[in-house]
Amino acid sequence: MVQTKKVTPFKIKPEEADEFISFSARLIEFGQRHLILIIIALAAVLIAGAVWGYLQKRQVMRQEKAAELFQAAASQQKGDNPTLPKELQTIIQDYPETGGALQARLLLANLLFQERKYQEAAAAFEALGALAPELATLVAENLSYCYEAQKDYQKAATVLEPLVAQAALPYRQELMWRQALLWEKAGDASKALAVYQKMLQDKPPANFVPYLQEKIRMLSAGKS
Repeated sequence: MVQTKKVTPFKIKPEEADEFISFSARLIEFGQRHLILIIIALAAVLIAGAVWGYLQKRQVMRQEKAAELFQAAASQQKGDNPTLPKELQTIIQDYPETGGALQARLLLANLLFQERKYQEAAAAFEALGALAPELATLVAENLSYCYEAQKDYQKAATVLEPLVAQAALPYRQELMWRQALLWEKAGDASKALAVYQKMLQDKPPANFVPYLQEKIRMLSAGKS
């Protein structure tokens, strides 16, 4: 016959019970003494949560509104719309720190370039780059065109340097070629030669090799 083991009930020692009751009494006393402070603290937490929720909802609404306004403005780009730059400026000013405002900045910079307002376009691209570092590649390439249009070939070539330094950039060879041509326009044969030599080392397409070799020969001869 299997004997079942008698389970001994958990017992609290008298002194432990006294300590528990004493601690509970102190908690109750503290709560009664500081009731107003506790209520205020809880209310502050609730209010903070409500404010955070409101701000989050408001930001989402602003993002949606900015995107809606940008789409409406961009749809008029193909037509003759003299008010488009002003509409884009409104989005930038009224809805900062939204995706719609960034898109508006990019479109405005491109419009300024198309209108041959190269200095203003450069300023617009520089502002865009400061606000959106993730667009650094796009901004640098466009800035190069802005500076070139102003015949500042040295600045146009220099701004491409962070891009051509990226070995994994898919169109790096094209950018290096453009940079080399800009250095030539700037009258800096040494820097142009260095870029052409680097392009040749990076194994360009076979049909491009003779062109690079000729450029290197000519610039080396002129340098000596």
